[in-house]
Amino acid sequence: MNKIRTIIIDDEIDACEGLQLLLSDQKDMQVVSVCRNGREAVAAINRLKPELIFLDIQMPGLNGFEVLENIDSAFLPAVIFVTAYDEYALNAFEVHALDYLQKPFTDDRFLLALDYARERIRTGTDDSIKSLLEPSSFKPTPEGKLKLKASGKIHFIDYEDLSRIEGFDYYIKVHAGGNVYLVRESIKNIIQRLPQQFVRIHKSNVINLDQLVSLEPLSRGNYQVTLSTGDEVMMSKTYRDQLKDLL
Repeated sequence: MNKIRTIIIDDEIDACEGLQLLLSDQKDMQVVSVCRNGREAVAAINRLKPELIFLDIQMPGLNGFEVLENIDSAFLPAVIFVTAYDEYALNAFEVHALDYLQKPFTDDRFLLALDYARERIRTGTDDSIKSLLEPSSFKPTPEGKLKLKASGKIHFIDYEDLSRIEGFDYYIKVHAGGNVYLVRESIKNIIQRLPQQFVRIHKSNVINLDQLVSLEPLSRGNYQVTLSTGDEVMMSKTYRDQLKDLL
């Protein structure tokens, strides 16, 4: 069995030792280098070409995002960010990281992230950051639930709880039952997996018609849409025909 070549990158000795200990129990993982700063990490990644890296964000010299900017783009590894800070989560999605572990994390949470990375690397479907741009292959489940992968878990969302979806460059925010799920999927792709009560009203907004409360005309043919959750979103003139019967 070929082992997954892994590099740990963190400026804290305790954090590096902790990750090494966790990985020592995984027979298919091989830690080929431990780096204590960003510049050392760039050199090690370019030289050793690992399949997986555990990457801290705030480090001397180069931070985690700058490390990714400076490595050889032909050999981009799968990335799991490991950091004590939560404010970088959206940035992590923008560089297509596999997961975002916030310190302190449990062993179970670490193993979830590792299993996800192992699956992506072993199947060859997502063995680099670039491949995460490919659309998801998930399909709706027959029980009337939407299946999502977010934060290292698989979630099953009742359609009736799903109020709206926001689209960004490389990810979406799914609003359901008072929770927000960050998902690496395009808004174009996910709407194909939703039932008919979900309509696109803007290039960046999909709503659940069952939660529509009011429409308020604005300038230039746009509308303000209010949902039963109290959320207010914009419907652009371009997508107005989606609700022409209601208008």
